[in-house]
Amino acid sequence: MADKQSNFIINAQRLSTFIVFIGFTFLSCLSFAADSQISPPAWSGSYSEMLKRGLIRVAVPYDRTIYVNDKGMQRGMSVDVTRALTQWINDKYISQLAGKKITIKLVPCPKDQLLSTLTSGQADMVIGDLGLHESIPNAKDYLVSHASKLENEVLVTGPSSPSVTTFSDLSGHTVYGSRNTNFHTTLRGLNKELQKAGKPVVSLISPLGDLDDEDLLEMLDAGLIPFVIVSDWKAKLWQPIYTKNVVHHNLSAQDAGWIGWAVRVSNQDLHDDLQAFYLSDSATQAINAFRQQDYKQHLRGLKDPIEKTAWARFESMQPLFNQYGAEYKLNPLFIAALGFQETLLNQNAVSGVGALGVMQLMPATGASLNVGDIHLLGPNIHAGAKYMDQLINKNFPNIQFQSYNRSLFAVASYNIGPNNVAKARVLALQAGFDPNQWFQNVEFIAAQKMGFEPINYVRNVYKYFISYQLKLNQIQSIQP
Repeated sequence: MADKQSNFIINAQRLSTFIVFIGFTFLSCLSFAADSQISPPAWSGSYSEMLKRGLIRVAVPYDRTIYVNDKGMQRGMSVDVTRALTQWINDKYISQLAGKKITIKLVPCPKDQLLSTLTSGQADMVIGDLGLHESIPNAKDYLVSHASKLENEVLVTGPSSPSVTTFSDLSGHTVYGSRNTNFHTTLRGLNKELQKAGKPVVSLISPLGDLDDEDLLEMLDAGLIPFVIVSDWKAKLWQPIYTKNVVHHNLSAQDAGWIGWAVRVSNQDLHDDLQAFYLSDSATQAINAFRQQDYKQHLRGLKDPIEKTAWARFESMQPLFNQYGAEYKLNPLFIAALGFQETLLNQNAVSGVGALGVMQLMPATGASLNVGDIHLLGPNIHAGAKYMDQLINKNFPNIQFQSYNRSLFAVASYNIGPNNVAKARVLALQAGFDPNQWFQNVEFIAAQKMGFEPINYVRNVYKYFISYQLKLNQIQSIQP
């Protein structure tokens, strides 16, 4: 890091507040980004000039824990914290503001564009995962603060987990982590000790597809996986919501990544104020004020696709999923996962509006697909697969979706309709996202327009898809 970069170490009690606060601020800025696709005018003034004009612009990344615009309603931790920061600054400078008020404007953006908003003058400060296992380009241009050495990753167990009191109790088991976990280092040493003792080593699956920490904690709470390693601040945040999970603070590993804030190198005074606020009681109180009920109302509860009865249904239908997956170039497990999301693979299911069978298609839709009587299992699954294929081919004919995105966009269209998905893709491109990537991209804009439903629906289907892959040993673990 450059000499001008400012680093500080805070005590362990304050660290959890610091880390969680950053997450809070992420969330608040995002709401504004989704509302407007017009970039703010470039401006690179000093902190004193910001105070004079009454505006501070904070760039934050879109992040599902940090912020989601839920059909125009801001959801996430940063709402209360941003309000507290605004009040703190106004209280400090009340004498020189002469009755004027400072406003903090949130400038949401994709995670990879955070620092560019600062450089281009679109924002006055940024908050986010600025150096998560990576170095900062052009670090000499910024004053950056972070607290990496005290942040831990902790082991979290759920209702299906064997009892553990030490890391050695993980012998022979698999631990799941997100893409940025640093547990590899700890696990490497642990496995050497286990091998010396003649015990089975511990395996790690990281990443688990495109699942993030929130997905893993939800799957853990539902009993779909046994062990998750996650940053301690995030484990604490979600513990009141995923009540079946147990956070083992005594089983922790050092996290090599860090999150923090950055300002232009010329704004040392703004940097100092931010540090003072993060260490203040105002920040702590704002964190405590966060209303977790905002999240609880969106939880629908995962079911177990591999419990005995559900798995028997899957196995009986698997030849059909394989047949029509091959015919329509869809992963057969995605068809199965969609059917499980809709009906738990129940061909006798009939919705309140008359949708039929495993794939929940309306009779008129089934008839238009010319696959036979969708009251019967084979034609019903055939119709579902053919409909998924048509949703993509008719509405997105020239797009070369990578990886599983063809299936993900088909599932999203199945849920909210292809026209809504197409509109979300256009807005996502305008906001700087990849319109051909659903996760961490188009899903945020879809939530802005349609609410939380498309996020939850597509992610649930994807979790069931991953569960099938794990059961069928299609995902390989590593043994550091």
